[in-house]
Amino acid sequence: MTRRTPWGEYERAVQVYTEAGAAETVQRIVTAMSRLTRRLDVFYNDRLEAIEISRTEWPVLQSLAMEGRRGSSHPSKLADAAGVSASTMTHRLDRMVERGLVERVPDPDNRTRMLITLTRDGWDLFRTAVLDAEVGETDVFATLTETERKTLAGLLEKVLAAQELEPRRRH
Repeated sequence: MTRRTPWGEYERAVQVYTEAGAAETVQRIVTAMSRLTRRLDVFYNDRLEAIEISRTEWPVLQSLAMEGRRGSSHPSKLADAAGVSASTMTHRLDRMVERGLVERVPDPDNRTRMLITLTRDGWDLFRTAVLDAEVGETDVFATLTETERKTLAGLLEKVLAAQELEPRRRH
């Protein structure tokens, strides 16, 4: 019995998709990206667990950090960003308030709404997660030179930008 290796599985997947009629180069890209994404997801799950951030808290920390150190957001916007219902987000925010990661403050523009902000502890935990992940992310791309990493980043950004600008094609 032949031992299966991750590289062998990758090559086999590309071969199967190509035999089914898919373009080889596109399948090499998509299959490689998919496998890297899965590996990074496992890594992120492990790292978040190690620093005691749940997978449900991470999108909230991330969204609030994107608003800036003094920024804030509404629960409904956070629910949209996390892909959950408003009631689910309310429960999530309750737990995060209890942990001291976020705080609710009245919206000065609308007394019926609350604003959610990162506390100093929330920001520090976000920063810890980013710096902790940096080590693993750097390791993933360690086989590439700095020039190759810049080229790869530029190419992926070009593809991403084109997807953002073009209307979605329906098949």
